Parts: sequence; C-alpha cells; structure tokens
Amino acid sequence: MIEKVRGFRDSFPEDMVPRQRMFDIMRQTANKFCFSPIDIPSLEYLELYKIKSGDELLTQTFSFKDKGGRELTLIPEATPSVVRMLTARKDIRKPVRWFCLPKLWRYEEPQSGRSREHTQFNADIFGDESLYADAEIISLACATLDKLGLCGTYKVRVNNRFLMEKILERAGIKQISKGYSLIDHFKKISKEEFEKELMDLSDDKEMLLALTELLGTEIKLSELDKKFPETFKSGNEEIIFRLMNTAKLVSKQTDAELVYDASVVRGLGYYTGIVFEGFDIKGEFRSIFGGGRYDNLCQLLSGTSMEAVGFGMGDAVLELLLRRNNNWDAEVKNNSVVFCALSKEAIDMCFSLVKTVREYGYSTTVDTSMASISNQLKKAGANGMGFAAILGPKELEDKKITIRNMKTGKQAVGSFQDLIQMMLELSEN
Repeated sequence: MIEKVRGFRDSFPEDMVPRQRMFDIMRQTANKFCFSPIDIPSLEYLELYKIKSGDELLTQTFSFKDKGGRELTLIPEATPSVVRMLTARKDIRKPVRWFCLPKLWRYEEPQSGRSREHTQFNADIFGDESLYADAEIISLACATLDKLGLCGTYKVRVNNRFLMEKILERAGIKQISKGYSLIDHFKKISKEEFEKELMDLSDDKEMLLALTELLGTEIKLSELDKKFPETFKSGNEEIIFRLMNTAKLVSKQTDAELVYDASVVRGLGYYTGIVFEGFDIKGEFRSIFGGGRYDNLCQLLSGTSMEAVGFGMGDAVLELLLRRNNNWDAEVKNNSVVFCALSKEAIDMCFSLVKTVREYGYSTTVDTSMASISNQLKKAGANGMGFAAILGPKELEDKKITIRNMKTGKQAVGSFQDLIQMMLELSEN
C-alpha cells in the first residue's frame, strides 16, 4: 500500500464540509469589505522569491528545474504572485482591494498547525498609504474570525518596522536585518540564548537591556502614548500616533484586543511599516494570521512604485482553534434531501422529482439500493441528511410522498406538488 506523502493531508467529507464552510465565510466577509476575488498560479519562477523574501524562505521551497532548465517553485506564499499580477497591468485603477484562497507549499518540519501544504486566505490593498487601509486590513482579518464564531478567543499583536528600526539603531545595532531575524525568534529560543546573540550585535548593554525588557512587554494600543518607554519614545511620536489611530478605527468594527508587541517583526524582508499577527489568547497555537505594510515590494519586483498592505490567514491553525471551540461542525444543514425508493418504478419517479428540488436550492440524491426503509433511513442519518423523501408502492399508487425531518423525526404526507412546501413547514417546526 502506498502511503500519502509526509506533511500532506487527505481530506475526507467530515473535514471538507466544515472547511468549505470556513472558506465560504472568508469569501463572504471579503466581499462585504468590497474586496474582489483573484486566483494565482501554483508555480512561479524561483527568482520571484529570491528578490526580497529572505534566505530562510528559499530553503523551504519545493523548487526544481523544468525540462527547459528554468528554476521553478511551488508557491510558498501569495503576496509576490499578487504583486506580479497587479504590476503587469497598467489599466487597473487604484486603490485595489483583492483577495484569494490559494494553496501554498513549504518544505518544513510538519507539526501541529503546520503542514507542508495548506490553503491561505490572502487579502491586500494596493495604492493606499493611509492608516485607513491599515485599519481595513486588520478589521477584515478580525471580522472573518468573529464571523467564524471566534470573537473573544484571539488578540492582535502589532508593531511597526520603521519604529523597530529606530529602536534597534538607538540600541546600537547596525545590522538591522540580523536584529530583525533575532527578534523574530525572541519567543522561540531561550532567554539566555537570545541575550547572548543580542550582545553580539551591540556593545551598549544598558540599551540592550531596555530593548529586551520592551520585547517582553505588551502594551494596549489605546495606551501606547502613555506607556511606551521614554528611552525609545523620543522622535517616534508620529508612528506611535498612527498605531493608536489605526487601533481606534479597528475598534469600531471588532471587539478584538489590539496590543503593541515589539517582538512582532514578521520574518519576511519586504515589510516596511505596520506589522501584525493574530494569536489565540490561551497561547496554545501558532499565529492565526499575520501581515503588514510592504510599500517597496512593487518597486523591487517591477520598478513600479505602489503602496501596499495585506495579510495571510492559513487554514491549519484556524482549524485547530475552531475544533477547540466546538465550531468545527461537519453536520450538513437541513437543505439536503435523500429520496428513499423501494422499487424500480419509485426510483424512476424520484429521478423525475430531484430536478425540481435542486432548483429550489436543496442538495439531493436518490438511494437506489432498494433496501428496507429502516436501512435507508439509518444510512440517511449516518450521512447527515436533512430530509428523507420516502416513496414506496403505496405512495406511488396514491401519488403521495412522505417527508421526514431527519433531525426532529417529524413527518408529513402530501402530493408530489406539495413536496417543497412540506419541507419548508417541517424546517420551521
């Protein structure tokens, strides 16, 4: 027997039903925020990720050479592809609000909430440098989680790369990229290991101590101007003010908690302003979503200058969170109908009726096994069907049909023409 590839997953109906429901909510929420859907290819030239994604990401790609000797990769993230698409078109009016749900691939160690293949909800705003765009992106991410029933189970940690760069410089760190890389691992390595590596980047022990203290502190964004350390505050008031006002706008659309967390820098090299990550309040899982502003990426990829802000939300961690909160429901709602036929003539009649039922929005199938009615009903219940439409010899002779609500057990008998009305009435009871 050939097993599935390590780090990849098989998805059976009990997984796909709630997963598709989750994706539907993502699409619906994005539409309500006036984001337009796009789709991106699964393969890109590896060069697209060499430009500005960082060395760590390149080591995680499923890359190869095609028969023409070109270096290709299964896409490890969505943003470079989205930027490539946008900058290839000169006729698209700005600002642009796009979202997509691509599959992504990374060759990394599989663990809870992380596989080598996953689907990601990705949303971006292009051509708008304002804090309003920052607020809209974070609000979309939060509104999606709220709509999924996760309100109150997560918080958003926020930072700003410009602010962090000034803080690192004030701490005497000249190798900013190394500083970012180290800080990105602040919560992933021991305090002793972190402090040892930090001391290699600067000789100013007093400022490094202040930096370490800041990295271990969370500050409510609404109180940032009052509680931000004076050591790093001077000259950074404008950025602090922007972060606070962004949070104020987000708070008008969600009750999610927003905090300043200096350890959130995001690993990728192309972030330029605000960065943020959504986390489970209980701290059991990896980040739920993450993103930020990347105003230079369009310039790097195409020579076209354009402001941009966006986020990605993977399905793996989100599924764990939904399962823990009992929101991962595989039950098919009461819009599914199985026709239970007890003879060949009944089967023929059922096939005449399913078209009308489907046109009314019901998912419909016919059980053609001609097993006993008890066995057919048992099967319908096991498959999570909402209704059973029973057609036996007596019903066929009387031109009647029996409808049973599989959840309540209530039944109704009526003519073929009354089929839809009976299901509606049984749904209300």
